[in-house]
Amino acid sequence: MYPPSLVDYQPIVCRPALPKDTPGMFELTRWIWEGDDYIPDVWEAWLSDPQGILAVAEWKGKVAGFAKLTKLSAGDWWMEGLRVHPKFEGNRIASRLHGYLLEFWQRYGSGVLRLATSSAREPVKHLSRKWGFETIGEYSIYKAEKTVDNFIDAQHSPFQRFTLEDIPDAITWLKDPQKDRLPFGIMDLGWQFAEPKEEYFVAYLQGNQAWWWEGQQGILLMVDKKDGEETWARIRMLACDREKLAELLHAVRKFTNQSGYAGVNWMAPMLPGMEEVLVSTGFKRDWEGSLLIFEKRQAQG
Repeated sequence: MYPPSLVDYQPIVCRPALPKDTPGMFELTRWIWEGDDYIPDVWEAWLSDPQGILAVAEWKGKVAGFAKLTKLSAGDWWMEGLRVHPKFEGNRIASRLHGYLLEFWQRYGSGVLRLATSSAREPVKHLSRKWGFETIGEYSIYKAEKTVDNFIDAQHSPFQRFTLEDIPDAITWLKDPQKDRLPFGIMDLGWQFAEPKEEYFVAYLQGNQAWWWEGQQGILLMVDKKDGEETWARIRMLACDREKLAELLHAVRKFTNQSGYAGVNWMAPMLPGMEEVLVSTGFKRDWEGSLLIFEKRQAQG
């Protein structure tokens, strides 16, 4: 039985997770999103991750909370999966886990540590700022359903698939300091975000999910997203000169229509004027909230 508060001051211990914590994870996650949490699907992979750390907060042998620190690549780290059992809320479990993983990263990690949280999660936002993280980006989900008369000419498509040889040029193109082609300077890896690197592009190429638009005027990264019986296209990157964005969005809608998707959605960057462009091209907001990206960089020297 979980206590309403830790009135007996039994210490909370943060430590690396062990296989024996799996039942406690299931007990905790059944309270999250009406039992539809994704954590059970990734728990075994997280336990066996040799480079990051999965941490639990233990109270009297029970899993009071957990969180994951993931190494995405050299110099890119991601904090995710922060969960606290509802019966332990108010006992600073999240703060302890946050501090535990941050200390691990400062000791063994390097580069940049990022995390994402809903704009509605005030405790996580407060914790992040308390530990020296800065907000670097905000995103929200928009979608556009398939239309019957909005198709691309398959014989003259403006989208050409990437090759491995294209990746260095693409990264240079994205990072052009004279342009603002990639909002906030980070790319979507699937609820994880990082600065563009060759290995991230390779992963999309392996799934035939990367295209140039109109020569080298834009980049589209896109994956399949199941929604019940339907398959939607999910944009992971849409990069171009800002004045060409509406044109590119129109082209993407035609492209996904032609490809047989039920529609297309995008975790779009919340920039001034972005919503007007999205609405003008047939997209509508599909999430009242937004996703905030925080980052902290290792001190140099």
